[in-house]
Amino acid sequence: MAANKDNNNGETDPDNHVYIRNQFEYDRMESIHEDIVAIERFHEMKDSTADTIIYTVFAFQALVTGFLAGMITEHYYIVHSIKVLVLLPLRWYVFKQIGKHYFMLELCTWIHILIMFYIWSPWKPPGMFPSLFFFAHGPLIWSVYYWRNAFVPHSSEKMCTLFIHIAPAMVTWSIRWYSTPDQGFALCANPTEPGVNGCNNIGWDELLLYPFILYGIWLLCYVLIVFYWKAKVIEKNTFSTAATAVLSKDKRAKGLGMIYTLTHLFGPKYQTQMYFVTYTIMGFLFCALAYLCFISFAFNCVFFFTFVLVACYNGATFYIKVVGKEYYKNEEKKNE
Repeated sequence: MAANKDNNNGETDPDNHVYIRNQFEYDRMESIHEDIVAIERFHEMKDSTADTIIYTVFAFQALVTGFLAGMITEHYYIVHSIKVLVLLPLRWYVFKQIGKHYFMLELCTWIHILIMFYIWSPWKPPGMFPSLFFFAHGPLIWSVYYWRNAFVPHSSEKMCTLFIHIAPAMVTWSIRWYSTPDQGFALCANPTEPGVNGCNNIGWDELLLYPFILYGIWLLCYVLIVFYWKAKVIEKNTFSTAATAVLSKDKRAKGLGMIYTLTHLFGPKYQTQMYFVTYTIMGFLFCALAYLCFISFAFNCVFFFTFVLVACYNGATFYIKVVGKEYYKNEEKKNE
């Protein structure tokens, strides 16, 4: 841009102010969730009927989900189960195309499988539900914030990711507060009375032991697969997992904040060990906070809808960022 700093009277050229302001805004927006793939995808979707259909379907199902969650709350687990059977395979297919299918090994998938087992299996181990509730309202839903999950209806990838992290909290919320005794859901190991109020106080084994067992099973399988059995395949094909993203200092993982910082605190030699230590400690801290959701209906509702708001904000940021980049890019071209 050929804007002069000074005009003939020695005063600052107003056009230069416009350029500096636009450039500042452009640089600021580039720093927000930088995603070159998203920009390319935006170009592709301008005249795409497929993207329009995907947007319509996901936006419509989000509205229908909210409606059904309010109308048939005690039976919402059926709606959730149908969505799991559709969206989990879709997530695997979409992620397979972009080399992210090993993300299906993360804790979120494990919790989804356990929730489906808990819902539909005639055997419901005592104390299992509080563990599922804690993980759903702990590490999984906090991923919405840390991994910047967003409500972006035109992207099946982003919507499936948002679903897998936020849906477990919604279905466990409905079971915890609206299930009836005749449905057979064991909300805790030793209820004081039938119904949801019988589990307002739970033991230390349900708070610590059972979650640790479920987490330990997943962690053992994850380490064996990602760092031993499939390690060479993942490295050779540069496939991505949450662990490899953090360990390789992927820019998308920097939003993990303390988890990212502590992982690299002692350098490359101990970063793998530090990742799992930090991930475990932070995960159980989130589970401890989830305990407040388990014993308080009001806190549970406020907590859940806060993360819904975060997802909507991330989605708005995504669209504004992409459209904003295009706007400032066009403004620069006009002034060249």
